[in-house]
Amino acid sequence: MSETQEQFVISIMSRDRVGIIYEISKALGELGGNIADVRQSVLCGYFTMIMLVSFPLKVTKRSVERKLAEVDANSETVIESAVKQVEENALTSFSPNPENAYVLTVTGTDHVGIVARVTHSCVRHEINILDLSTTTSDGDYVMILILDLDHCDSIDDFRRDLQELARETSLKLVLQHYDIFRAINEINLPVR
Repeated sequence: MSETQEQFVISIMSRDRVGIIYEISKALGELGGNIADVRQSVLCGYFTMIMLVSFPLKVTKRSVERKLAEVDANSETVIESAVKQVEENALTSFSPNPENAYVLTVTGTDHVGIVARVTHSCVRHEINILDLSTTTSDGDYVMILILDLDHCDSIDDFRRDLQELARETSLKLVLQHYDIFRAINEINLPVR
């Protein structure tokens, strides 16, 4: 973390409507906030966003909360927010090894317990989940996980567990190195 910056993780939730991202980003910008990382989605009509924002040192957690309360007070929908200050050593102590980043894709018929079964396999092998997204459409289920295998003793044992899980659940599970997944799935079209 920079000596002149405070960092906060901020989460936002509201009924979805046009303009929420603008209102939030404008308010944070008025405090000198630089949005470094964002995850945003709409789930069942609810807007959800989590972001990492850097502010000048003079900006406190309380001042960020007050600014977001102003946005809520002027909004046509209720905007719920939570602000968490990032501990000074949190970002320097967390740096996954890119050599051990993998992508696990899970596809099949939707049923109860898929996330729990797959993540249990990760826990058993000391695998940290860096990112997880799921979607369902017409009974078809897709889950994509980005995994950090830094502490996994044996990728072969993990692959065997995934094969067993696939047999038990009729799901298709594909584990591939992050670089391979990105090379296969990335589209680099020029912007004109």
